[in-house]
Amino acid sequence: MGALLDGKAVAASIQQAVAADVEALRRGRGVTPTLAVVLSGEDPGSKVYVRRKRQAARGLGIQTRDHVFPNGLSERETLTLVHELNEDKEVHGILVQLPLPKGVNESRVLDAIDPVKDVGGFHPENLGRLMLGNATVVPCTPAGVLAILDHYKIELAGRIAVVVGRSRIVGKPVAQLLLGRHATVIMAHSRTPNLASITRLADVLVVAIGHPRLIGARHVKSGAVVIDVGINRLPDGTLTGDVDFLDAAGVSAAITPVPGGVGPTTVAMLMRNTVRACRQQIGD
Repeated sequence: MGALLDGKAVAASIQQAVAADVEALRRGRGVTPTLAVVLSGEDPGSKVYVRRKRQAARGLGIQTRDHVFPNGLSERETLTLVHELNEDKEVHGILVQLPLPKGVNESRVLDAIDPVKDVGGFHPENLGRLMLGNATVVPCTPAGVLAILDHYKIELAGRIAVVVGRSRIVGKPVAQLLLGRHATVIMAHSRTPNLASITRLADVLVVAIGHPRLIGARHVKSGAVVIDVGINRLPDGTLTGDVDFLDAAGVSAAITPVPGGVGPTTVAMLMRNTVRACRQQIGD
């Protein structure tokens, strides 16, 4: 079985550095980084994520302001709230939790966030900087993927990396990060014919397509590194990734579990982005 890439261990090392930064800001500048989280609607997964982010922030000394609306907000109401948070000098980071309720244009809402406070990294300005190779804010999950690869010293330069999934949140930005590390990147998605013939080319396979256990041993080249970004809840309540873990682990050199893989590093990177946004706004 392939070696386990433990996201919790990676997240712990990131959070240790973040905690030190928070303490330095508090003692040196009298400022506490503050993260505003907007949760609109009753999506079960979103509620879990927001709770974890709140717990992580408080454990590191980061203040949180939760704007929770179980009945959902209209697009106009959401935009009004985002503009208010943009103007609030005591708020350093804004995260609008996705998905938003039906009828709310997610792109319009994400585009309304001040790029300096966009700790999710999804504003067009921040995504454009990422594409140009001079990113100031990197989306949390793609940054977490790279953190795992770096922590375990997995070589990327000259390797073939296949990314399965083309979302704005994961697929496209993680592909840019891998290109920045001199990997040869191939993108595949739900309409890619004969998917296994593409994924078997990968030295590093990143899967973020939102389909439980889509990727099995037949999709993985022997000795490949597999990063499973997916998290899906099955009818029996258990969580699983986009990769069939036990099947793929038999042929991979290393693989992330679900849960306990990319998820913890995503939260850690959100905390790091919030502290960096705070420093930028106070001119530190």
